Amino acid sequence: MSARDLGSADRRLTGHFDRAHEKRYAHVPFEVPRGLRQLHVRYAYSDRIDSDPAITGGNTLDIGLFDERGIAAGSPGFRGWSGSNKLEFTIDEHWATPPYASGPIGAGTWYLLLGPYKVGPRGCDWTVEAWFDPAIAEPARDTAAPKRARSEPLPPGRDGWIRGDLHCHTLYSDGDSWPTEMLAAAATAGLDFLGVTDHNNARHQRAYGAGGDGLPLVVPGVEVTTYGGHWNAWGTDRWWEFREPEARAVEATMREAAAAGAVVCVNHPKPLGPPWEYPDVGGFHAIEVWNGPWVRLNTVALAFWEERLRRGERIAAVGGSDTHYLRAADPDPRHSPRLGAPTTWVNAGERPTVASILAALREGRAFVSASPHGPQVYIAPDPARAGGVHIEVRDGEGCGLVLVSDAGVVHAVAVTAAAQDVPLDAPSGARYIRAELVDASGEVSALTNPVWSDEL
Repeated sequence: MSARDLGSADRRLTGHFDRAHEKRYAHVPFEVPRGLRQLHVRYAYSDRIDSDPAITGGNTLDIGLFDERGIAAGSPGFRGWSGSNKLEFTIDEHWATPPYASGPIGAGTWYLLLGPYKVGPRGCDWTVEAWFDPAIAEPARDTAAPKRARSEPLPPGRDGWIRGDLHCHTLYSDGDSWPTEMLAAAATAGLDFLGVTDHNNARHQRAYGAGGDGLPLVVPGVEVTTYGGHWNAWGTDRWWEFREPEARAVEATMREAAAAGAVVCVNHPKPLGPPWEYPDVGGFHAIEVWNGPWVRLNTVALAFWEERLRRGERIAAVGGSDTHYLRAADPDPRHSPRLGAPTTWVNAGERPTVASILAALREGRAFVSASPHGPQVYIAPDPARAGGVHIEVRDGEGCGLVLVSDAGVVHAVAVTAAAQDVPLDAPSGARYIRAELVDASGEVSALTNPVWSDEL
């Protein structure tokens, strides 16, 4: 039986959201009888529009599901959240539509999680239907091991430095490919590690596996998607609270994730990112200052980070492609068209592991470049000169090297060779110094984390 030809629903729920409900989740209860093996949910709503923040005038309604075990933060009853990406899904004892969890269909009160992300002028009328044991067959899916495609030769990095992408999405949220396909694409791009960050769930991690053995190492993660901004947690295997949009609750969850060992990062704090609406929230290790191609308003994210550096906050800069589509001929322009654009390089040691990658991110031993090809720029205290800084640029010929402190730009020099060393005395009174490579068109092609004055 197909999901389209199911007959009359066993449960039919209806309701209305007005503007006062916008960006506020509702938990809608419904009863599930004993003895079920499968549940199918389908929903519809009025004046439907895309979730793109630039599109307004209608409704975008997100959906998720909790089972009879409850709706508390961290509850094992959380069966999944698909945002507005899927209008129907199936949960079976043995399989489920990604990103939902398969498993027993327990009797009792289940809860639909409905989130009116956008509410138009006429309000949002919604209908949810549920079918019990409709006998939908599991659809075919790609379960093959990823192919170890050879990437083109890439310029070598310094010993211990590896390159990766920290932000991507699959069919377990709003991407178009399976995790195995994404990992194979990362290998083809020449990446050494891949941060896997589907929205509000961690079930994609098992589909990826650990990586390695000729494939990029998989850095497990989740993009916690709230109605005031998104944040990544790497090094975690659970879902984190996303339903409460108030700043105090968001910060509490970020701090909880950090205390549990995750590396926490504010994502794309720029217009249409969607933006980060919690300017005073703390408790994170990093900021995604470069999301997708540089020209897509990343200067705003860079300024967001720079403001915190000037306050003395030692927060690392990272980048991520936010790749969603490997197959689309005309992909969403908000996201990078390919993995590794940009690339984050980390000093993970002689034998990189997930733990050493996380430690490098947490400590800011990283820089970001336009692609896996580079250019590369390394900055460190100069061991030969007190108060000195040493910068090494590789494959940056034709760029300008700009040195920035808390006082602004303090030095600039043309890069005229494929490999170039720049020794520099840190300006008197500077709290930190960092480097950017800027190409002939004025776009940033690489940037470093800062060296702080007490490290010199």
